[in-house]
Amino acid sequence: MSSAITIVLVYFALMLGIGAWARSRVTSSKDFLVAGQTLGFLVMAVGTFSSIQSGFGMIGHTANTYAWGVQALVAAALFVPLSFALSWFLLGSRLYRLARHHDVYSVPDVIRLRYPGRAAHLSMSVAMFVGSVAYMTAQVTAIGVIMSLIFGTSVTVGAIVGSAVVALYTVVGGMLAGAWTDFVQGLLMVAMSVGVFVVSTNTLGGWGATLDTIAAQDVSFLRLDGSQPLTYVFTFVLLAILGAAAQPQLVTKFLMLRSPSELKWGALVAAVAYAVTTLFALGIGLTMRGLTMTGRAPELDNIDNTATWYLDSMVSPAFAGFVLAGLLAAIMSSANSFIAVGASALMRDLTGALGITVRHELRWARIASTFVVLCSLVFALYLSQVVFILGAIGWAAFAAAIFGPLVLGLYWRRATALATTVAVTFGIVANLLVTILTTEGVLTLPAYFQAGGAVICLGILIFVALSVAVPSADSSRQFVELGVSASDGLGGHPRRVDTLVAVAFLTIGAATAGMVWDWWQPVYYAVPVLTTSMMLLGALNRAGRWSRSSVTQIALFGAATLVLFAAAHATAEGTGTIGGLPTTTALFFYVLWPLTTVVPSLIFVSVYRGWLRHDLVDLPTAGPAQASLEGRRVSP
Repeated sequence: MSSAITIVLVYFALMLGIGAWARSRVTSSKDFLVAGQTLGFLVMAVGTFSSIQSGFGMIGHTANTYAWGVQALVAAALFVPLSFALSWFLLGSRLYRLARHHDVYSVPDVIRLRYPGRAAHLSMSVAMFVGSVAYMTAQVTAIGVIMSLIFGTSVTVGAIVGSAVVALYTVVGGMLAGAWTDFVQGLLMVAMSVGVFVVSTNTLGGWGATLDTIAAQDVSFLRLDGSQPLTYVFTFVLLAILGAAAQPQLVTKFLMLRSPSELKWGALVAAVAYAVTTLFALGIGLTMRGLTMTGRAPELDNIDNTATWYLDSMVSPAFAGFVLAGLLAAIMSSANSFIAVGASALMRDLTGALGITVRHELRWARIASTFVVLCSLVFALYLSQVVFILGAIGWAAFAAAIFGPLVLGLYWRRATALATTVAVTFGIVANLLVTILTTEGVLTLPAYFQAGGAVICLGILIFVALSVAVPSADSSRQFVELGVSASDGLGGHPRRVDTLVAVAFLTIGAATAGMVWDWWQPVYYAVPVLTTSMMLLGALNRAGRWSRSSVTQIALFGAATLVLFAAAHATAEGTGTIGGLPTTTALFFYVLWPLTTVVPSLIFVSVYRGWLRHDLVDLPTAGPAQASLEGRRVSP
């Protein structure tokens, strides 16, 4: 493995070099936490996708593809590129505007501006810190495993050394270093994924031969309704779409852009890059299943070893080193983002919510970053039960806590501080309880019930229902004063927002009922309906109006997606094939995947050209206005 060691050492040296370069340019907490708001679209977009495509995405999806077949990627990966377009639609312009008018460095900062009182701000701050430590714990464990394979050390030593490298360049260079290391790591992940897909599928004679090998032994690995219930699969799809659009490591990237023009092409770059890296799991996962079926590989006791067994047994050491460096990049790109998120939550957000003034913010940001890493190391190495419990507060918990209060709250005047506090608390507590109770055998969930997706949907339903049931004039007034929307009392159309929120509520409600009673159809069709309604919401300008071309393009995309879903549904029981895959699966992989990866992002480009650039034209392009964080009125 000498080649692998050399490649990884060069990679580490490059990361540390970027950290050293960034250190001389970090002179304030703004530089440390939001990269001084200097990022261009390419660095931001590549960094966004790489922080989402973590070690779980590369290693976990590969393991699940080996175990389930193509179902795993339909459930957890194929529609994630669509969530980047939704994020740009729903959050891009509004978070950029906030960042230019206020000192906004984090999700809790936005909550503080949007809702009156301290409870909502405090609850979100706690959620961000606990969730960041949880994610970092998972990344530390993954780093230890990969480092032990490369250097032949114990997992403990590997975790300490790898975490030290991440901590060093993040602590000295903050998110400025994090953004540029994410950029390099993202490019490495894309190149590695393309190479792995070509090499792995050629192991069995190419893509078509790989599919034929699997189909001849057990075609269920290629079917959409293979080993897992469809209700479970499409609940996971909702988890992936809504979850990715509400992850703090993605959301905070919008606060780092240097100008509004950088928004235009970012979604397309992030979506395509993520889709390309999905080839890693697709290639190795199916190839390993084919090798096992033909007796060339053993049936793995631990499916998490799928990628590492293939790299150790089937490719050259030099290529394995290149790929392992790419896997480290996937892990580290998520780790440094959560170090910054956790540091901000501890040093800035929690103290602000408690009324504590922090002096010398840059110094304390570095101290807080070190503390986050140390907490994660302790949990990963010595408190295995705590690691497992903290792992529950992950993707689904963040999404349940963030989607309603942040995403809907930036458009919907009726969103309240009380609903925010309850939704955030529910997102964290529900995931903890479900994980603990199922682990201890107190609660047994049906095979069709995917708890994470259900928690997200219930969190959104609770947020909307409580906002309507217990209205708050103070929350509505602060929404108007925030200045991201001119839709109340300034000539706009708040009823359009109310209608779209109602559509989302009813759609999610029907899907949740399907999750509980195993009716897969309402969960399945919720995907195109919810996607279309959220794109329409994000296409509203600050005056609450649409351009005709925007509505037409979104409606055509929604109709096309719905027709394809219906066609896939109609062919689900058939025996026909297209391109080596059963017809239903082929529609998802060969048509819906490229369609949802590219078209929504191109529609966003059109929307940007139509109104968004004019919506942001009055904003400065360097440095935020020093408006109060207490929700003072800003100029529209």
